Amino acid sequence: MKKLSISVLLVVFLGVAAAANAGTAKLQVIHNAADPAAALVDIYVNGNLFLNDFSFRAATPFVDVPSDVNLTIGVAPASSSSSADVIASFPAKFAKGKTYVAIANGVLEPSAFAANPDGRSIAFSIFPRENVRTRSQFPWLVSAIAFHGASDAPTVDILAESTLGDLRLIDDLGYAGFSSYKFLLPKKYILKVTPGGDNKTVVASFEANLSGLGGGAAVVFASGFLTPSANQDGADFGLFAALPNGAVVEVPKVGAQPGLAQLQ
Repeated sequence: MKKLSISVLLVVFLGVAAAANAGTAKLQVIHNAADPAAALVDIYVNGNLFLNDFSFRAATPFVDVPSDVNLTIGVAPASSSSSADVIASFPAKFAKGKTYVAIANGVLEPSAFAANPDGRSIAFSIFPRENVRTRSQFPWLVSAIAFHGASDAPTVDILAESTLGDLRLIDDLGYAGFSSYKFLLPKKYILKVTPGGDNKTVVASFEANLSGLGGGAAVVFASGFLTPSANQDGADFGLFAALPNGAVVEVPKVGAQPGLAQLQ
C-alpha cells in the first residue's frame, strides 16, 4: 500500500535538488480534472511517487521543488504500484526562486465527452503558471488569479455585481487559460459568469465573501461541467479557490443552501 506525507514529498524533492546541486522553486499542484475516471490519481516525479491518491478538487500547499533541472511529471491511476503504471507524462522545469501553480485538467478520453465550444483540446494535461502569489503585495487587498477548467464551457467573462453597473473582473477567459492577477477589496461579492462578449446571459452566480482576507492570495478555478449528463455524469460546474496552505474552498452558488464550504 502506498503511503506518502507532505514531509516525505519534501525529502524526495529536496533530495533530487541536492543531487543536482540546484536551488529550489515553490510549487502548488491542483487536481481539477473532472473526468470521473480520474477522481483519484497518483503523481510521480522522475519515477518517484510524489502524490498518492490525489483527489479531484484537492491541492497541495506550496512546497520547495528542485529548480533548473529537467523533471518528468507522470500521472497514473490511483491503483498504481510504480511509475511503470503512468498513463500520461509531461516535462517540467522550474526556475530558481520562482513560484508556480500546476493544474491537472481535462479528460482521459476526449471522444467520450462533450467537445469544447471554442474547439480547444480537452485532453488531460498539466497547465503550469509561474509568478504565482502566496500573499497579496497590498496588505489591504486580496490577490486572486483565475483558471478556466470547465472543458465544456465557452470563453467566459466574470462580472462583479454592483448597483452602479456590473464590473467586469475577468474578460474573455478561454478554457485552460489563466487570467492576470486581480486585486480585490476584502468584502462580499456576487460574481456572475457569462459567455465572453455576452454579459446579459448569466451562466451561474456565486457569492464570494472575502471579508478578513486582506493581504491574502488565492487561485480561483472553474471546475466541473456545465452539462454533466453529456460528460459521463461528472461533477457540476462550480467555482473553487485554492489557498496557499493547500486548503480548497467552494465559492457557494447564489440561491444554494448555505453549507460549510464558504470562502471566508
